[in-house]
Amino acid sequence: MVIFTHKISDPKGLHAINAAHLAGFCRECPCRVRAACRDSAADAGQMMGLMKLRAKRGDVLEFRVEGTGEEEAAEKLRALAGELL
Repeated sequence: MVIFTHKISDPKGLHAINAAHLAGFCRECPCRVRAACRDSAADAGQMMGLMKLRAKRGDVLEFRVEGTGEEEAAEKLRALAGELL
């Protein structure tokens, strides 16, 4: 399992467009990806689950990537989060 965090710098936080991009990536990923913020967690492959985290600017998202190709998937997800959030 690979665990990493990302602090949101986007003034709009984790909004619908960013959540859709993240969920799309995670659905295509060969491993399981979970996202957590504060006291909530969600399947990162589900856009609505990500939206329910209500992550705002300054919040820290924790990603847990587990399964086949987890190292490579985590690297790509870390880069995508950096671009989007």
